[in-house]
Amino acid sequence: MKPLKTESALTILSIFFIFISCSNSDDSESDPKTEICTKTCDKGFVLNTDSCECEKEVCSKTCDGNFILNTDTCECEEFIAKVIEVDASVVTLTEDWKKRTNIADYTGEGYIVWEGPGQTWKGNIGEVGKLTYTIDVPKAGTYLFQWRSYIAKKADVDPRSEHNDSWLKFPDADDFFAERAGGSILYPKGSGKSPNPAGENGNGFFKIYMNDIDKWSITTSTSDNNAHQIYVTFNEAKVYTVEIAARSDFHAIDSFRLIEQKP
Repeated sequence: MKPLKTESALTILSIFFIFISCSNSDDSESDPKTEICTKTCDKGFVLNTDSCECEKEVCSKTCDGNFILNTDTCECEEFIAKVIEVDASVVTLTEDWKKRTNIADYTGEGYIVWEGPGQTWKGNIGEVGKLTYTIDVPKAGTYLFQWRSYIAKKADVDPRSEHNDSWLKFPDADDFFAERAGGSILYPKGSGKSPNPAGENGNGFFKIYMNDIDKWSITTSTSDNNAHQIYVTFNEAKVYTVEIAARSDFHAIDSFRLIEQKP
């Protein structure tokens, strides 16, 4: 056998060493999955080591008393309720609603009173003397509804339960319900929800009554002999509609307000 020429032997050895060098190269240097993440995150964020991204930390803090959790800062902040106040007399009056100033201590420009025939148990709930208001809700949430009203004509018999109520509806709210201590919740007939209040109600209207004589009252109740307070839930901050309609004659309404409830 003839010996390989020197140049050929060197060429073969070079190819061999190149092959060995390539097969032993460390691919991990170019593999981003093995890189160590050294990113630091701001307060309220934690590092996801898989993605090397800062993610918002889940806050599990609880707040006591009149404080609520700010989920952005994970800090407890004092709850200050939003309040929406409306002068009931600032509206386009319909039918036999009248704007009056005879009763002392009204607020705003005056009060409204239904001076037409009473509309109790006539099957036309909310159809007579309907007034439409718009309110600008600044913050989503559940609000307590209260109006300031007056029995403007005292009946000879049982004056606390005559001339003392009107109809109320929130047609485009996300929820409209009545509640009392202990957790009992009621919905107006016609809302598609139950249970419903005792006494007359329907077409999505609650009968709202009070039983105070000779004074403006913020008592705002529904359900006969089982008083429940009125609540409204708004899922968005925007403009909503309030409807008030005639029921008792000589029931006067001065104003109404909605008070945001603590979440």
